Amino acid sequence: MTYRLLTILLWPAFFIYTFKISLRDKSFRYFLQRLGFSYPVQKNKTIWTHCASVGEVNTYLPLHLKLLKQFPDTQFVITTNTVTGARTVARHNIERTRHCYLPIESKFAIKRFIKAWQPSQCLIMETEIWPLLYQLCHINNISISIINARLSHRTLSANRWVKSLYKTSLLQVNKILCKSNEELENYKFLGANNTQLSVAGNLKFTSIDIPQALQPVKLDNRVYCVAASTHHDEELQLATLWNKLNPDMLLVIVPRHPDRSKAIQKQLDTLKINYAVRSQQQTLNDNTKIYLADTLGELTQFMMGAEFVFVGGSLIKHGGQNILEPCRLGKLTICGPYMFNFKDELTLLLENQACIQVADIAELTSVISEYLDKPEKFIPIGDNAKHALQKQYAIIDAYISTISPRHKTNEN
Repeated sequence: MTYRLLTILLWPAFFIYTFKISLRDKSFRYFLQRLGFSYPVQKNKTIWTHCASVGEVNTYLPLHLKLLKQFPDTQFVITTNTVTGARTVARHNIERTRHCYLPIESKFAIKRFIKAWQPSQCLIMETEIWPLLYQLCHINNISISIINARLSHRTLSANRWVKSLYKTSLLQVNKILCKSNEELENYKFLGANNTQLSVAGNLKFTSIDIPQALQPVKLDNRVYCVAASTHHDEELQLATLWNKLNPDMLLVIVPRHPDRSKAIQKQLDTLKINYAVRSQQQTLNDNTKIYLADTLGELTQFMMGAEFVFVGGSLIKHGGQNILEPCRLGKLTICGPYMFNFKDELTLLLENQACIQVADIAELTSVISEYLDKPEKFIPIGDNAKHALQKQYAIIDAYISTISPRHKTNEN
C-alpha cells in the first residue's frame, strides 16, 4: 500500500522526466507509451520480453530467434526503457516482433499495456524488478520468468524496506533462470525459493551469426588493430603508448560515445601524432598512426579486419565493455584490470587461455611490443577464444526447454 501511494505521489515527477527524455531523444512515441497510451491492439496472445536497453537486447536476441522457430504462429513484443534499445530492436527488423516502450511504474499505464498486448507470459532480462508491474502480471495470470538473472550490488545492499518490496515481488515470479551459481545464491538472499530457482547459464556467451554481407573494413591495405569502445582518458593513454612504440601498424580507436570526437582530437593534438578522423572522411597516408573511427554501427566490421582488439572501459574504473564479440571472431583480445562488469565472461576466457588481461598501461605496452615482434606466438589465444565460446551455445537450448512448456500450457 505504501509503495502504491508512493507511485501516485511521484506521478508528476514521472511525467516531467518522461517528457524531458522524449524531447532529448526526439521520440513522441516514447512519451506516449511510457505513460500508457498509443499501444497497438493485439488480438492474439503474445510473448513479451523486457530488455532495459541496448546491452540486454543484444544479449536476448539469439534466444529470441530460437523462440520464433519454437512458436511459428506466435507474436512477440520486446519492451525497452530507452530509445537506443528501441533502435537496436528496429535495426534487426525481426519477423513477428514489435517494439514498445515499457510503461512507467503506474497502475493506469501498466493495465493499459496489458489490455492492449494480451501477453501470455513475460520474460524479464537480467535484473529488472518492478513491484507494481509484477503484481499486475500476477493478478492477470501472466507468468513471469527472469532470464539470465543477475543482481547488482546496489540491489543487494538496498535498505530493509526496499528489500521487503523485492522479496514480495519475487514471490510472484514463476521461474528465475540464473546465469551462474553465484547469482542463484544472491536471489536466495533476496528472498527467492528453491522451486523458482535454477542455473541455465549466461546468455551473453551466445550470439547472432554475423551476416555474410558484413565485410571487414579495409583501410588502404593498412594493417591495423582496434581499441574498442574506449572511454575518457583511455584514448590518451593508448595514443601515448602508440607514440612510444611507433609501429607500422595503424591503431584504430572506436570510442564508446562518438560525440566525444572533438575532445579526443584535442588530446591527440597535444601528442603531435599523425591521425585521421573517419567522420570527416580524412584520408590515410603512410605516416598516419591513429585512425579515429568516430562513427556508429561499424565496430564489428573494424574488429573483423583487426590483427588484435583491446577492450575499452578496462583501463579506467568503468568495468569494461563487451569482451565476447572480438573473442567470437577469433581475435587476440586484450583487456585492462577493470573488468568487473564482465566478471563471469572474463573468468571463462582466462580459464581457457582465451584472452590476455594486463594490470596497467605499462604491461599493455609490453604485451603489444611482444606481439609486434612475434605475432605467431599469440595465434592460439584467438583460436582458444572461438572454441571456448562455441561450447557455450547449448545454453540457449537450456532456456528454450524451460520457457516453452509454460507458454504451451497457457495456450491450451
